[in-house]
Amino acid sequence: MKKNLWWVLALLVACAGNQQEQQVLSPVAFQKKLSETGNAFLLDVRTPEEIANGKIEGANNVVFDDNFASKISQIPKQAVFVYCAGGVRSAKAAKILRSNGYTQVFELEGGFNAWREAKLPVK
Repeated sequence: MKKNLWWVLALLVACAGNQQEQQVLSPVAFQKKLSETGNAFLLDVRTPEEIANGKIEGANNVVFDDNFASKISQIPKQAVFVYCAGGVRSAKAAKILRSNGYTQVFELEGGFNAWREAKLPVK
């Protein structure tokens, strides 16, 4: 019985250690969390051609490509809200950010396309 208790305790501790704020948020939840988070950095990883069709107000652009890991010095170590067009590149970017010590990384589920579909403001 004690052996099982130790396993349960070890599992709880391990899970608690992984409870960094690594979340994929719906467009409405993303907007709300972004507006409530002081010192947030909004990161758009789309190409300039994609951004020409609009972006989220206040977004900073760092294109996600094969050299993205070498560009993260441009991204301050604070809460980062990341998006791309559909959510795939931003998920990859978020993974790289987390592996480089960023502890608060929030992803826009469905990317900019979902943001537009939710009729949220676009610049």
